[in-house]
Amino acid sequence: MAHPPSPTTAAPTGAKLNQEQIEWACRLWSANKREILDVITTRDRRKGAISCIPSTSQSHIARAYSFFHAQLSRAQQQNIAADNENNPEYQYLREPNDSCLRDFLRLAVTRKTIRLLEGRRVINLVHDAFLSEINYFESKGPPTKNFVQIFSMGAALYHLPLDTLTALGCAMQLAMLTLWKKQRVEQGHDTEDLVKLTNILDHSQVVFRFAHVEPILSMIDIKTSIVSKFVTVKGHIVRARPKQLRVVTADFVCSQCGGFITHEFDGGNYSIPTLCVTEGCKSRTFTLMRSSARYVNIQHLRLQEAQEESTIHAGRTPRQMQVELTHDLVDVCRPGDIVMLACTVAAVNTAVSSGKTGRRAQESSTYNLYLQAHSVTCTSETNQRQSSKSEQSTYTQQQLHSIIQLCHADHKHFGRKERLAFPFDLLVRSLCPSIIGHNAVKAGLLLCLLGGTPADSDTALQEYSVRSNIHCLAVGDPSMGKSQLLLAASQLAARSVYVGGNTSTTTGLTVTLTKEEGGETGIEAGALVLADQGVCCIDEFDKMAKNHQDGLLEAMEQQQVSIAKAGVVASLPARCSIIAAANPKHGCYNMSKTVAENLNMAKPILSRFDLVFILRDRADKAQDQLVSSNIMNLYRSGNQQPRVTQEQNTKMLHAHEGKSKTCMSLCDRLAWVCDFQREPLPASLVRDYIAYAREYCKPKLTAEAGEVLKDYYMSLRYPAYGSRRKNDTVPITTRQLEALIRLCQARAKASLRDYCLKEDALDVVELMSLSVEQVHSDETGLVDRTRGGAAGVSKRKMKKLFIDELQRFVGGEADCSMDDLRKIADRVRCDLNGFQSFVEELRNNGILMKKPNGRYQVVSQ
Repeated sequence: MAHPPSPTTAAPTGAKLNQEQIEWACRLWSANKREILDVITTRDRRKGAISCIPSTSQSHIARAYSFFHAQLSRAQQQNIAADNENNPEYQYLREPNDSCLRDFLRLAVTRKTIRLLEGRRVINLVHDAFLSEINYFESKGPPTKNFVQIFSMGAALYHLPLDTLTALGCAMQLAMLTLWKKQRVEQGHDTEDLVKLTNILDHSQVVFRFAHVEPILSMIDIKTSIVSKFVTVKGHIVRARPKQLRVVTADFVCSQCGGFITHEFDGGNYSIPTLCVTEGCKSRTFTLMRSSARYVNIQHLRLQEAQEESTIHAGRTPRQMQVELTHDLVDVCRPGDIVMLACTVAAVNTAVSSGKTGRRAQESSTYNLYLQAHSVTCTSETNQRQSSKSEQSTYTQQQLHSIIQLCHADHKHFGRKERLAFPFDLLVRSLCPSIIGHNAVKAGLLLCLLGGTPADSDTALQEYSVRSNIHCLAVGDPSMGKSQLLLAASQLAARSVYVGGNTSTTTGLTVTLTKEEGGETGIEAGALVLADQGVCCIDEFDKMAKNHQDGLLEAMEQQQVSIAKAGVVASLPARCSIIAAANPKHGCYNMSKTVAENLNMAKPILSRFDLVFILRDRADKAQDQLVSSNIMNLYRSGNQQPRVTQEQNTKMLHAHEGKSKTCMSLCDRLAWVCDFQREPLPASLVRDYIAYAREYCKPKLTAEAGEVLKDYYMSLRYPAYGSRRKNDTVPITTRQLEALIRLCQARAKASLRDYCLKEDALDVVELMSLSVEQVHSDETGLVDRTRGGAAGVSKRKMKKLFIDELQRFVGGEADCSMDDLRKIADRVRCDLNGFQSFVEELRNNGILMKKPNGRYQVVSQ
């Protein structure tokens, strides 16, 4: 990988500093280099005026001083309505309101005066924006490629990051001090405020933090040649150790003269002074005053490479690296976050890193690479404190143009007369185009990727927070493409984790407690936590052990993972949609059994899925011909889609003309689009569109759409003549009503709307009706409302339970009345609505015999 060449001494020198500015720069350099601002060590007192600043950094301070001085002068003159064109340098600067330094300029220049900032100040900048401004200023116009690669400040930041960052802070403070002194002279102040000046020179820091630093490297590219370089690394935070304290300085007492020495520990490694500061004392024995120790906050993270990087190089475990955070970067992220880490690559001896000191630290010649964090940018929304606009994802003009084009796509441009929701249909068409058919399943997966509207903490929903993520389960026969659908959904999500149920455990899905060095306990994030604000795809869901499935209960409904173990009580966010695929336990799906009986899974897990689809391998000549043609085309000419002739297209258009002129069903519309739109959308466009919709679209439910959802819910709750009968088991609950609302909001997101229309509700109702019909259909194809959902009981199992209870209640040859049979049915929770036909079915099967006196006798077990 190509990196910027090392800068040479031929770089621009900037403005020349006078003797007073050089002395100020030295004191500012010492202050900016200190870990603790208010503690001046003995080593700082011994250093000379200019000898403490490296020669290269002196040039960087002069160059940056020219830029910052011009920016502050222009901002000050703009405030007093001066003519900015008097200074020719101003034409190479951006307007103060358009500059990347605008927030700092508003703070430093107030009411026509320069305001000196005391203490520690952090300036957050975008790397590219700052470099483009300073390069344009130094080059007096557009910079050349040679200047950018060799002489620019960006090359200095890459090769000498620590000294260059310190030089930028010194230059900013130096420019402010120079203008402040000039301002005081113009105002007639002859005597200088020495106290304030001393506080600024010795007790103030300006820290520059750059985000989106280039180059962006993969972990595989981090090697010894990158040590001490300024780069960006993207990855998952899989482990976050608790905050620790590191001793930076401490006082020592000379055992001979009793003098005090303020000693600094480099890198947190313990050491003792080598020389007494008292004149004439040559003692080398000192005593540590433990009460004088001064600390800074540090934290260690474990960063794992991004999933797209780990899948490129198959056959190995994902790479991980240690990250060190200090000062205000501590606790800015937590396990599960996807971060862009601007850092400096450093190396540490393995013996030193294990805690050895003195001669024992020189036993090993092996070094480990780790990352010293400079800035952390969370690309996920797990941290509530980092929800500002600057943290949101940015899109290029080309990406935004493509998203707008797709959003305004209309059927009118493709031969249809009525206005339909074409963006949603195109997205469904482009989801896993290699799988022919299963349009309803693809629509459900797309809605899972989009998700509903999250609850706003500032509204009344704060007390009753409803989850916004949608869960989907696909159950079916082998070779139906379930794994490919899950893989396609995982690739289109901005944040996703793909796992296999047969190799997953409870701790692997949730969180794991680990023992850290020093006996501390750490938390390592599992798949659900890593997929926070994204999608977790679980394949072979039926192969997961029951005790491991129980770990999903809390995450699927409360959207968090709680742990109480080894004295650690914590809750981690797991706000992700779960998309699972499972196979029936006997290989082929049995329609006479419910989903729970086919999978042999717990009812609480299945009841948490919003959508359940059943894929059956049925003989269909037209469908099989399309599938076989598609497979042959894939092997014959790469990734070519099956072609539809003009005759077939015209025939389908005429078939749909007979439909309603105002609305067409979802299944018919998706089938028409799949046949008409031969080429799917690019995967990158679909991924950008979904990410944009999730981030910026927060649709609300309108009264018209809510009425449609309410009518559908009531029609399922009260199926028999509009009134519910006693003990009538219904296939829908309030959990499904909330699922309808989430699906309707996700359907509106597909069109980038802030509100849900009636057509959104109609599509969702049709999709839910299809799922309910598949779940509740028996082997004859009729809808059995007594099953009670995917976790219900089929008639066959209910019949077995009734016979077993009848054997225990009646016994061998004893008889019973109809009332006794009803009591037994009520005990096993059998539906009493059609109980008479149920008894007649038992008589026809030879299980019950009706006597002439009207009583019943069990004749067969």
